[in-house]
Amino acid sequence: MNSPEQPVLFDTLATDKGFLIGRATLNRPKALNALNLQMCEMLLRQLRSWASDTSIVAVLLEGAGEKGFCAGGDVAEVARQVRAGGPQRYVFGDQFFEVEYQLDLLIHEYPKPIVAWSHGVCMGGGVGLTVGCSHRVVADQSRIAMPEIHIGLFPDVGGGYFLNRVPGGAGRVLALTGMIINEADALFAGLADFFVPMEAKELLLKSLQSLDWLAPDAPVQTDRNHDRVTRALLSMHRRYKAGLPTAHLQQYYDAIRFIAAQPGVTALRDALLVAAQEDPFFKAAAASLAAGSPTAAHVSDEYLRRCKRLSLREVLALDLVLAKAYQRHHDFPEGVRALLIDKDRKPQWSPALFEQVTPALVEAHFR
Repeated sequence: MNSPEQPVLFDTLATDKGFLIGRATLNRPKALNALNLQMCEMLLRQLRSWASDTSIVAVLLEGAGEKGFCAGGDVAEVARQVRAGGPQRYVFGDQFFEVEYQLDLLIHEYPKPIVAWSHGVCMGGGVGLTVGCSHRVVADQSRIAMPEIHIGLFPDVGGGYFLNRVPGGAGRVLALTGMIINEADALFAGLADFFVPMEAKELLLKSLQSLDWLAPDAPVQTDRNHDRVTRALLSMHRRYKAGLPTAHLQQYYDAIRFIAAQPGVTALRDALLVAAQEDPFFKAAAASLAAGSPTAAHVSDEYLRRCKRLSLREVLALDLVLAKAYQRHHDFPEGVRALLIDKDRKPQWSPALFEQVTPALVEAHFR
């Protein structure tokens, strides 16, 4: 049974046809629904159960509270375990990342329509959950990012797969800077499919409940049920799309494409700094990359390069190799300490300069 204290709440919505829509609600609003190991395990178990439940025609994934869907993976405990030392210091982190990536893969390959309702903050591990859903809805006031550079990590949860598909090479800039984008940007980037404002959420739920669902075990039901959801969400998107803000990734497409085309991380950093002098839009991104972990920047860039021709499964397998390696190097535990544990925001990166990162150090993260 659910209790209000559970970090994920599960319930069902009845449809007019007598079927059910499974609803999973991330339930740590005070922590912006940051995803911990228990939540990943609960979601993995319940989504697997719903996948084979013939009364469930679709799944809805949402976050509790007004501030956001999910601020990302709760990696503070991972860093605490590493910093505590001892022979078991990597066990928790290895398990967390393995279960998280299993969950991401399950969502990408889910056999039934799975609708993500993303509002407010959706970053890192939160993007990992939403981006694989068959139907990805973003609400107004969205703040979406892959901000791992701030904690000395790489854009995991399949980032090498979906960031490489962002138009104009902008995924490289998003990965290396942690740039925050809005709901219109998410649509342009292919990280979301539909826009429905917060005020229309109940209407969206009623629309899904009233669909002419086919039985989950009926022949070719999967495609037809997917099509029904798509038509319903397209109708709502068409109704509300006038409320979308400016898509900055589209507005600055040529400039971002030029920056993303730079050979190497240092050249990209320098191009960003020049762009920031010419237009305030680039200041935050330039500052983030300049202040981020030099090692993480170089490794993340190499990661994106290696992932360009990999399948999703191959990318997530590489993610696990890298995530385990990051635990065993300096910058990730130090970055988490500075941003999330001690919160002094003064990470001591090693090496401290972009030019000091050696090819051998980068390669060591892939072993």
